[in-house]
Order: sequence, then structure tokens, then C-alpha cells
Amino acid sequence: MFKINAEQLRAFQPDADEAFVRRVTEYLLENHPDAEARLARNRFSVTALPVEKLREMIRGGLERAREHGIHWKSTLLAFVVLMFLAAPNFDEHLKAARFFRENETVDDERFENFVAEMSDDDWTAVEAAYDETGWRIGAEL
Repeated sequence: MFKINAEQLRAFQPDADEAFVRRVTEYLLENHPDAEARLARNRFSVTALPVEKLREMIRGGLERAREHGIHWKSTLLAFVVLMFLAAPNFDEHLKAARFFRENETVDDERFENFVAEMSDDDWTAVEAAYDETGWRIGAEL
């Protein structure tokens, strides 16, 4: 029987990660083309961003999500989409920070419950506290 050891499996991870970044990019372009990101004090729709800049932002979002114990691809996608729809630093809001602090790992159901528990006022506060450094990218376009 053919066996792949952990080291060999890790060698494929960068390719798998980039394939996922491409899928998230396609999802955003198809499903949220008008979502806006603020960079260098300017607003850009997802479709107006250069594709490589968009992918860089997605990579930063995935990194941020994984730091919160998110590993399911569907939950990673939902986290990144919220970054574009609300703010790249939405996870710093008081309720969000508490949620991520209290949950070592976050799956789809927990994440959906968290989003449902956020009120309109909470999301307004998230948008007001928008911080583009949450993208974890260089400022140049």
C-alpha cells in the first residue's frame, strides 16, 4: 500500500493553500463584487482591486481566521467574507473578541451563532472602527 508521511504531506500544503485562495477570490468576485475595502484612505470594490492585491488581502484574512482556531474551509470563507462586508478587524469588536477568546476552535455552527448574536448596533460599531491594517498587507496598490 502507498503511504505518504507527514513531511511529504506538508510539501503539498502551499499549493493547497493557494488553490483555496483562488477559490475564495472567485467566490468574492462572483457573490460580493460590490463589497468594499478601504486601502490608503480610498474605497475599492472587490472587482476594482487588482487580483493579486485581492489575493493578498484574502491570505491575510485566512491567517487572521486561523489564529482564532478556524480550520474548516467553509468557516474560513465566512470569516474572510465578513472582513470584506463589515471590516477587516471585525474580530476586535468587544463581542467578537470575547467569542474568539472563549472558543479554542470555531466551526460553522459556532461561527453562525456568533454572527446571529451580533446586533445591528454591533455591526455599525464594527464598521465605525474599520482599520485597514487588519488586512495585513502593504499599503501600495
